[in-house]
Amino acid sequence: MADINQIRQGLLEVDIAVHTSWKLGKNMVVGWRPAEGGIEVCIAPCYRVLGLATANPRLLNGRRIMGDGTFEEACKILQARPLRVAVPFKIGSERSKGEVDPEVIDNVIRRYSIVQTQHRAVMLFDIVGFSKVSMIEQVAQLNSLEYSINNAARKLGEVGLDVELARSTVGDGFYVWNRARGLEADLRTYAAMLLILIDNLLAQQAAGASDLVPKLRAAFAVGSHYSYHQVEGTKPRGFEYIVGDVTITLARMIAKAQAGQILVGNFQRPLDPLTQMIDAIMFMVRAEKVLARLEGAAAGDHALKAVRSFVTGGRIAGKALPLVKYLIEDKHGYQHEMFNVRAFVQREDTEPLEFGLLPEKLGDFPGKPAIYEVPTLNDGPRMVRTAD
Repeated sequence: MADINQIRQGLLEVDIAVHTSWKLGKNMVVGWRPAEGGIEVCIAPCYRVLGLATANPRLLNGRRIMGDGTFEEACKILQARPLRVAVPFKIGSERSKGEVDPEVIDNVIRRYSIVQTQHRAVMLFDIVGFSKVSMIEQVAQLNSLEYSINNAARKLGEVGLDVELARSTVGDGFYVWNRARGLEADLRTYAAMLLILIDNLLAQQAAGASDLVPKLRAAFAVGSHYSYHQVEGTKPRGFEYIVGDVTITLARMIAKAQAGQILVGNFQRPLDPLTQMIDAIMFMVRAEKVLARLEGAAAGDHALKAVRSFVTGGRIAGKALPLVKYLIEDKHGYQHEMFNVRAFVQREDTEPLEFGLLPEKLGDFPGKPAIYEVPTLNDGPRMVRTAD
């Protein structure tokens, strides 16, 4: 086993060396690789990296640890001389031989990076009427929402569905995402959203007419974004922020949502491996397997029996359809497609819970109903399950 004090000292040396070359954000880490006696780090000016990233996507995509060929090519493209940092341990996956997992070093280095993620599930919660309550009630509402987020992560962990829910504030709510990547991680993010809304609903019932618990509207989508660490003082913060297509889409969706509404964007994301695509409807169908694993988890004073979510229908040209999508136009004239979602929760020995809005209760929601057509994606057309 590697000596813990040696590991700490080595990571400190890496942090000090990279921080010195980072120059308060003027430069950024593009990648690193293990080297004899330590590591080599590719660091270049941010403007140069971002200017070349479109033609060379690996500069921002993927893990920051790189193979020799990729690392050398990145340094060549950026005209960067590698920074060499000595560390008092070996890097590798065999802990029994005293090797340190590369992910440990990556956790230090990526704070000085900007990384693009092509597909990640993100949810956005907005507190309805936040500006109309007192400051103490605003604090209570934000605290209540944060508790619901933390509680959802704990419940998922208890049934073997570990998530690491990160968040960034938008003032009257939060963007929330799972730091893990991949389809399974995204499905768990969707389950987390429903658990958060369940916890919030139970808290509302317990609080009665009090304004100490928030009334929410929620949006969910999968898309691309950039991750970065905000500078505070002279150091980057230890947690990341995200910005990009998916956060913009969610902001446009939530701006049109009504109190209590749940919106899911009409996205596409690849299966693992990345050669097949699924759309939002098939994503929700796959999420049912994850939701089924919540059986027995506590929800208030009762155990969950079933958690289901459904896309609602509507009327188009006088004809009732079991499933519709909605089109909204944002302030810039761009159209966004989404689905209105309802959830139904059964618990042992008590009444079921229902949340999300029925089509006839959408009120001033400006979405224009449109016919949903099953897309023919890489793996061909498929059957779609609609709301009961």
